Formats: sequence, structure tokens, C-alpha cells
Amino acid sequence: MKRKPANPYSLKHTVIEAEIDRLNHVNNKVYLEWMEHIAWQHSLSVGIDEALIRALEKVMVIGRHEMNFHSACYLGERLQIDTWVSAPSSAKKRTRFYQITREKDGKRVFTAQTLWICMDIKTQKSTAIPNEFIEPYQDQYTNSLRPLHERMHG
Repeated sequence: MKRKPANPYSLKHTVIEAEIDRLNHVNNKVYLEWMEHIAWQHSLSVGIDEALIRALEKVMVIGRHEMNFHSACYLGERLQIDTWVSAPSSAKKRTRFYQITREKDGKRVFTAQTLWICMDIKTQKSTAIPNEFIEPYQDQYTNSLRPLHERMHG
């Protein structure tokens, strides 16, 4: 997994009863819901919303998920959910990374990555990622790729 940048998009979450399964920990499918939620919230935070998607007639769709469960989460636990994106790996693809940390002990409990593919809404075929989906994240991946001393001093 790509190293977390200094400025991931983050949300705080407290595990609720509806997320607990018969083994008394968070159900695996809930992590996928959290991934979808934070990805969309991150997109909205940089101005990528339904109106822009409709105007461009382009949308990012899931090509593949990889999910790694490192430790269980339980009812009432406070979590920090982080996400960040890489620069596009090709004209049509980009990877988004996720990390969940339990607040009480700082333990990384979950990591994941999703390969996102840009799709033309009309043709339902893959297409180049428009600049409007790349540039809003530019600061995140340029900062994550620059050496630490450059990020701190300009």
C-alpha cells in the first residue's frame, strides 16, 4: 500500500450497533460501506459532485477492491478513517487508498485500495479521466510525492 500522505482526507466514526455482526465485531461488509462513504465525501470536498459528473458525462467506477483486515473493531470504538488518491496510473485509471486507525491505541486496523476507472456515462465504456477529476486532488499527490523537507519549506 502506498504510504499515507501528510494530508489525507479524514473522518471520525464511532462504531454503532447496526454495524456489529454475530461475532460481536464490525461486519466485513461495513468496511466497504465506509470506503464508499469516505471516497464520496472526499470527492465532494474538492468539488467533484453529481452536477459536475452529469455535466462531464463521466464517472469513476470501481475496477477492483483489495481489503486487508488487520484487527477487529467493536461497538463504541472511535475510529479515524483516512483516504487519499494517487496520481492517475494511466489515462483512464487511478488508485484510492484507505486506512482505518483505532483512536484508543493508534492501531491500524484496516487498509485497502480501490482501482477506479473512468467511464463515459453515455457509452458505458472506459475513457480518459477529465482534468476536472484530476486537478482537485493535485495538491494531495504532489505533496505526498515531494520529499518531506520540501513540503515543510515550500
